[in-house]
Amino acid sequence: MKRTLTLLFLLLLTLSLLASCRTTEKLESANDTSVSGSQINGTSTERQDFIFGVYNFSKLDPADNYNGWGTIRYGIGETLFNLDEHLEIVPVLVTDYALSGDKKTWTLQLRDDVKFHNGQGMDGLAVKASLERLVARHERAAADLKIATISADGFSVAITTTEPNPTLLNSLCDPYACIIDATADDGSVDFNQYPVGTGPYIVQTYKEDVSATLEPFADYWGGMPASKSVIVKSISDVDTLALAMQNGEIDAAYGLSYDTLDLFSQDDRFKVSQAPTTRVYMLYFNLEQDFMADENFRRAVCMAVDKESYGSVLLNGAGTATKSAFPAALSYGDDSNMTAVPDYDPEGARILLAENGYTDTDGDGFLDKDGKKVSLDIVTYGRTGLPQSAQALQSALQDIGIAASYEQFESIDTVLKAGDFDICAYAYVTTPTGDPLSYLSFTTGTGKGANYGKYSNPQVDALLHELSLEFDREKRANLATEIQQIVTSDCSYSYLFHLNMFMVTKKGVTGIEQSPVDYYQITARTARE
Repeated sequence: MKRTLTLLFLLLLTLSLLASCRTTEKLESANDTSVSGSQINGTSTERQDFIFGVYNFSKLDPADNYNGWGTIRYGIGETLFNLDEHLEIVPVLVTDYALSGDKKTWTLQLRDDVKFHNGQGMDGLAVKASLERLVARHERAAADLKIATISADGFSVAITTTEPNPTLLNSLCDPYACIIDATADDGSVDFNQYPVGTGPYIVQTYKEDVSATLEPFADYWGGMPASKSVIVKSISDVDTLALAMQNGEIDAAYGLSYDTLDLFSQDDRFKVSQAPTTRVYMLYFNLEQDFMADENFRRAVCMAVDKESYGSVLLNGAGTATKSAFPAALSYGDDSNMTAVPDYDPEGARILLAENGYTDTDGDGFLDKDGKKVSLDIVTYGRTGLPQSAQALQSALQDIGIAASYEQFESIDTVLKAGDFDICAYAYVTTPTGDPLSYLSFTTGTGKGANYGKYSNPQVDALLHELSLEFDREKRANLATEIQQIVTSDCSYSYLFHLNMFMVTKKGVTGIEQSPVDYYQITARTARE
């Protein structure tokens, strides 16, 4: 069936899709995603059940790894601030904020009409407890937020940081900072299945790796949600997900193969919502492995990668080739600054390898050095475009004489943490909070949690520290550029392409669109006719 679908999609005529950057509403309009009663698009209608098919079903405790993405995406929880379509910060559960003269204390004024799903009011003490629970359990959040103390008074919260933290508000936009009722986490329920948030929908039933059924929260501060219920279904096979959408089994689909863009855009029954995102497809190089520790070898690997073809062919035109971790729309994402990043040049790669002692001494078609056969293990996971990219890389390496195996894992974290790989094809949202520090620090800082290649450079660590203290936006951009120049100069990292994400809905569906930051999906306005 998979092969049949793939052939069908490839036979369809290729059309150019205009990437429609959806305008996200600002504080009152963007955040007020609800409807009053049963009014949808100004028309009185009976509320309907809504079924949302996703390829990567998530757990829901925001203080656990990256599970806050599901909490936010499914409309179960909310952060104090959101990011708009320009990656600018807009208040959600906050009405006002101020920074002290020493730049170490942020005072937030909270909305006074927000309730948790258990009926408890959200006040300063509740926000304090939620954030304290987060930093106690989440390494990345603790490093980003740098919280020393939190005090609360009524609907006011004062967050004092260990040092001036210019990205505190940005970090409070991260899904890990989703505000939950921490007092409800008393062991009686699993918070990865039944978190107590403030969003428009409450988790009614949760079946791990299968589905979640959500019911509207009648006391939602933005008004009664538009759908009678929301069912989030896990459909990890992209062909099965496409068939479910075509057959009308679901009302919206997220995570479809890019082969289906033409298929759904030409069908009047569907609407395609597409937006450029900051998600980069990249290669981690394990610098502790024999061959990957060689800078010239890594450079040859990079020269074998045809980034333009990966984005245009493998992703049906939805990938934009890059040399930077960040998209060109951001000042620190200018490819012209990455002057040491090699271009696609397979013949040059062969010459470079030969010059550095990599030869085929036994005539089997593959290189060896110092009596050891050159063989690499390429790993990845199932996100759309990654398996295709990894397999294309495997073929490209074999073409220049490097033997390479390929393996796809359902969960890649264990493999990466164990260092059991040479190259990993990975997708990463590089500006998850509208600022470069979080990504650069966590992936390139010595010993940091997502530095899976074991990169370590004292100069980069010093620049990261400087970036963590700098409030001036232009200087922050310059520091982010310099860090990228260093980590790409010796090909310790390879950035392949940036992704346009898309979502397909039935015609007539409202209140759910592809977001540039890829967090916001189910809202109080999400509904079908």
